[in-house]
Amino acid sequence: MRTLAFSLIAWLAILDLDQLQATEPQVQPALIGNGPKALINVIDTKKLMEKGQRDGLVMFKAWVNRLGMVWVYNTYRETPGSELLKEKVGDALVGCRFSPAIYNGKRTDVALLGTVVFVVADGKPHLRIYMNQNHDDLAKGNDFNAPQLVASSVDFKGSQYEWSGYKYGGVGWTTQLSVSVDANGNQKDLKVTLEDPPGFGFGAMARNAYAKAKWIPGFRNGRPVYCTFEYPDWGRTWHLGQPHN
Repeated sequence: MRTLAFSLIAWLAILDLDQLQATEPQVQPALIGNGPKALINVIDTKKLMEKGQRDGLVMFKAWVNRLGMVWVYNTYRETPGSELLKEKVGDALVGCRFSPAIYNGKRTDVALLGTVVFVVADGKPHLRIYMNQNHDDLAKGNDFNAPQLVASSVDFKGSQYEWSGYKYGGVGWTTQLSVSVDANGNQKDLKVTLEDPPGFGFGAMARNAYAKAKWIPGFRNGRPVYCTFEYPDWGRTWHLGQPHN
């Protein structure tokens, strides 16, 4: 009887596991979550206000691994007077945990875009974090997650990016891409909208790197959607050579 009971329990456990796996999403963006280490919960809004931070905004790009940990980030495009907010968002990104992204049913490393908005109203601090950088969506407070890059799908080596410049200095460059991604995460269009400094081939380098990129699709109100968005990229290189004609 005891053996039978044990076998029944084991069989039910296997059944539960199968059902759990069957309900796992095939595709899901990395999410802020709501645990104690969620990004929105590790930014001390009270201290920000006490130190003089007033209404402000800062954008960020973060590379998040399959455990939900940030291993590289950049903060930028902060509004005037938001230096303290920018600093604290950077500190928070180092210690926070995202809900990992899922691609083809497996956790995956991604690069994601976000915006942190801080407002003081009626003497109280308020913080909102949006997982996009679209002006209209931010202005309306829409529920929109911009597409997230599947990290393994980008060919940095093949595009001759010289990442050593991050550590040792060199000449900085910036590019911005306009990317269209369908509801299945397929890249449908890719254009370079900014190349700084111009004329040295950084735009072409970015196009080559992202030519075969795969994405977690954008999600609007919880549903995957076709969308076009701006995606920034930057770095440093040792050798500029001569501008292209």
